[in-house]
Amino acid sequence: MYSFVLALHSWNRWAVLLALLMALGLAYRGWLGALPYQRADRLAGNVLTGLLHLQLLLGFTLYFGLSPWTKMAAANRAAAWHDPTLRFWSITHISLMLTAIVVAQIGQSIAKRTAADAARHRWAALSYSVATALLLLGIPFASRPWFRV
Repeated sequence: MYSFVLALHSWNRWAVLLALLMALGLAYRGWLGALPYQRADRLAGNVLTGLLHLQLLLGFTLYFGLSPWTKMAAANRAAAWHDPTLRFWSITHISLMLTAIVVAQIGQSIAKRTAADAARHRWAALSYSVATALLLLGIPFASRPWFRV
């Protein structure tokens, strides 16, 4: 079960990154081009936050139930602080990812409710930019396979 959920989590990461690029592109294009906030902008934000929530659900399943890394960290919290790998998986990764999801969700929610189109695009662009930075900091590109099977 661990391998299956981990593979889903790994593959969904790429869907999240693609949705993030699309939402970012539309937000900046709308903001800098002074375009109206359209259905495609809202849809891109909805797809992005939906994929982020799926990623969160998969991540929580791993973190609280299946991951051997977090089980090791939970068994000895003091050792987890001193081991960079355990610290990354038990504290850093989840903190960065959860913060990124909250930032993207708040930005998308404000963008949907703001009246002025420029403000909608600006909220989306800035919140998605911050979320992108946090996500990229929290993805272990170097230490894990890019695609799991």
